[in-house]
Amino acid sequence: MDVFFTKMHGAGNDFILLDNRRKLIQLDSSRISTLCDRHKGIGADGLLVVENDEGKEPRMVYFNADGSRASFCGNGARCFARFLFEMENKDGEQGEVCFMTEAGRITGWISGEAVKITLPTPKNLTLRIPLEIEGKSYELHKIDTGVPHVVLFEDCENLPRSTLEEIGSRIRWHKAFQPEGTNVNFAWRVGERKIKVRTYERGVEGETLACGSGVTASALISHLVLDMDCPIEVSVRSGETLKVYFVKSGPAFREAFLEGPAKKVFVGTIEIT
Repeated sequence: MDVFFTKMHGAGNDFILLDNRRKLIQLDSSRISTLCDRHKGIGADGLLVVENDEGKEPRMVYFNADGSRASFCGNGARCFARFLFEMENKDGEQGEVCFMTEAGRITGWISGEAVKITLPTPKNLTLRIPLEIEGKSYELHKIDTGVPHVVLFEDCENLPRSTLEEIGSRIRWHKAFQPEGTNVNFAWRVGERKIKVRTYERGVEGETLACGSGVTASALISHLVLDMDCPIEVSVRSGETLKVYFVKSGPAFREAFLEGPAKKVFVGTIEIT
């Protein structure tokens, strides 16, 4: 069948978006990975689907590029918020939407291409985890911002992508983070309230131009380890900048917000066999 789709990206992190509220589109991991393939399909880091949530608020269902399902995606949720807002408000430029994810309820505020969202309450925080890979020692910090992430502080501005992906893959699959595995963020400070981040994403199994939940994880860990104040600006591989806001309650984070661009690239139809 021919399926209408929208292609969007959040700071270079790109997604295919489908409206499946009528449940006419049949998807499996093979079809999803083909759609996300940059040579055989539309090409994307992931696929976002709008579904009805038992007659309540719309539900965001997220799939990685390899067809695996994930509970959340930060940049994906920002794109989803704008996509949902435009479905409901054809001529509006500013407004608010709410939707459900497997990681909880999300609120999004849209102002043109800028989208700010609430994030799942951060959890599973562990600082200063020692790890040795091929004779080199790393200090990692773990936190779940909708999906699991680790952050290590290392200036990787000029590190070749192949090298970063090799290190990222070894950490992603390390026994210390099984059975789920983890996303891996390489972060370094570049200002009083600004960091740069490069992310190896599980499900994509490579470096992406941006990762919203990874940006958030890196900012929160930077607050704890580098004593950086809120809000924290995060520059990503695409060259764009996102902003992370948060509220702490004792040693834990009570709330977190992610703000940045969410842009429509193109729309079209594709045959799904």
